[in-house]
Amino acid sequence: MISKTGEAETITTHYLVFLGLYCTWCLVNWIWRFYFDGFFDLIAVMASIVQTMLYCDFFCLYITKVLKGKKLSLPT
Repeated sequence: MISKTGEAETITTHYLVFLGLYCTWCLVNWIWRFYFDGFFDLIAVMASIVQTMLYCDFFCLYITKVLKGKKLSLPT
């Protein structure tokens, strides 16, 4: 939806940021489990890394636009 219209409402951007933070915390969880429990699941770790990397671009847009009080619009 954001790619079609080029803009997003504030509530939508907050929702997407929290989804991205969830993926980031999953990655932290897998690192924690590896160091303290000795458990390692390669597929889960790689999926968490890929998901977090996909959200990184959105995090940058969120920080530069929404946290400064502007409406999120995709760069042209």
